[in-house]
Amino acid sequence: MEHLLTLLVFSLLHINGHVCMDIIGGNEAVPHSRPYMALLISKGECGGALIKPNWILTAAHCNVENTSYAILGAHRQRDTQEQQKLRIKRGIKHPCYEKDLRINDLQLLELEKPAKLNKIVALLQLPKREENITAGKICSAAGWGQTSLKRRTLSDVLQEVNLAIVDNKVCKKVYSKVNQPIINSMMCAGAPNKKQKADTCAGDSGGPLICDGKYAGLVSFGPIDCGNPNFPGVYT
Repeated sequence: MEHLLTLLVFSLLHINGHVCMDIIGGNEAVPHSRPYMALLISKGECGGALIKPNWILTAAHCNVENTSYAILGAHRQRDTQEQQKLRIKRGIKHPCYEKDLRINDLQLLELEKPAKLNKIVALLQLPKREENITAGKICSAAGWGQTSLKRRTLSDVLQEVNLAIVDNKVCKKVYSKVNQPIINSMMCAGAPNKKQKADTCAGDSGGPLICDGKYAGLVSFGPIDCGNPNFPGVYT
């Protein structure tokens, strides 16, 4: 059954074929407005989305070890009575994940026990079919990553940011300058206008990108200087 789930998830996300991320230029999210968000604690921190009571989808470059755990129902990072803290039993990386090229940056995490679904812990539905997201579409991402390049500490509260989809041809040209391939299973997004800095960055990897209320991708990588208007963030 687990193999069927793995194949189903990776096929539904249309997989053909690291720099961790955080929120730059965003705002504090309305508490528990994104009940599917998972905060992953391991050697570093990552984000993720609860897609089944005992499965989280995140980025393959997020490291999982014996002591790793997920926090569900969180708004603030610090413990509250509302949060569910569940140990991560194991991680299953995409079978065609290529670390150096950052291709197929997907990973399923199995929780030690199923989460209890309620008003603040809910599932994010996987897309039922492939949909092309047009350039200029405003989408959103969220996470607990750092909010400033000057201050390396992570955010205590969940932050969210609006991002505009960038045409893949444009993104390919930009990233060719640093020899990073941008393939069809990747999408790029940056600040909606040139006057602002808006991006994901260290600490947000694996968090979902939401377009028109639907799960469209997840945070993969970007430039070292998050918010650089010349390099949009890249999403699987």
